[in-house]
Amino acid sequence: MSPQFWQRRCPVVTLPVEYNEQGIVDNLTENNATRVWTSRRTWEDEQLYLVHDQGTGLPTTLVVKKFQSVNPALQVHDSVKYRYNSEMFLLASNSHDNIIKVVDLIQREDAIMLVYEYPVNGSLQSWLHRPVEIGRPLGWPERRAIAIGVAKGLRHLHHGCNKPIVHHNISLENILLDQNFKAVIASFGDAQMNMAGLGQPLPITDLPPGNFGYAAPEYGRATNQVSEKADIYSFGVLLLVLVTGRVANGPGVNGLLATWALKNCNELMANNLKMFKITVDKGIPSQARYMKEMATMFRLGVDCTVRDPQERPSMLKVLERLCRGRSPFRGLLTF
Repeated sequence: MSPQFWQRRCPVVTLPVEYNEQGIVDNLTENNATRVWTSRRTWEDEQLYLVHDQGTGLPTTLVVKKFQSVNPALQVHDSVKYRYNSEMFLLASNSHDNIIKVVDLIQREDAIMLVYEYPVNGSLQSWLHRPVEIGRPLGWPERRAIAIGVAKGLRHLHHGCNKPIVHHNISLENILLDQNFKAVIASFGDAQMNMAGLGQPLPITDLPPGNFGYAAPEYGRATNQVSEKADIYSFGVLLLVLVTGRVANGPGVNGLLATWALKNCNELMANNLKMFKITVDKGIPSQARYMKEMATMFRLGVDCTVRDPQERPSMLKVLERLCRGRSPFRGLLTF
């Protein structure tokens, strides 16, 4: 489908800033190639770039996803156009503060480029698991706000669109942070609109297993059908990582964080959180002040990562529990 189609169907799309398109294209070099976020698939005809554009205003850092035929001498293949159209439609028609924004599109005979805003503080992965490079750890209020921001973005995808959208790829690497540490969900290359509706199975025929540790167990089952509850599982893992600082899938028998958390949750919560206090990320400042809030979020992470998708809460309920947990602890630790 042509870009004109999307402009007719998506009148909300506006590009208020004039970008130097040729300058952007000229800067798509090997030196600017990047992995700003990760995809479950590896496409030979896609590449991400991080470029700086002067435009007509202040200098801006942008992410550019370039769709190109494997043979650059050829025009863009129809399958490439289909992937571009799908991602453009999902993002352009579902604008939200906590979802990455497409700000421009550039077309050439041999390539199509989607241009996104780049949240300048990079990925949540770099802040949690590479703090030496960043210079300081994330405090608990920042982590809590990030969790709520991601939850708001997922609530919009699941409940705020005409048809629910399943992201399929929630992980630390695909959550970006802006200058105020607002969370932005990125990497929509694998996202799907579920035409059958909320809670209905979405057939998956060619999606790779995903980021082990974040991927819900139903991706590996014979039926190979998932719903939006797979995103809730991944979000639950993200909550557990925010609290503990552990990786989602580490070495050893207790390496899978979601499995370890479920197995040990009751013990960790006992005796006035005695064992839980040892589990909390040591890099969080002023831990004692926020211990009960962290325990509340940990428990929610466990509830989101139960094996049966039907037993996981909806994103509406998840966000409600997160927002209640912002105020002084109100006895949300249920078993």
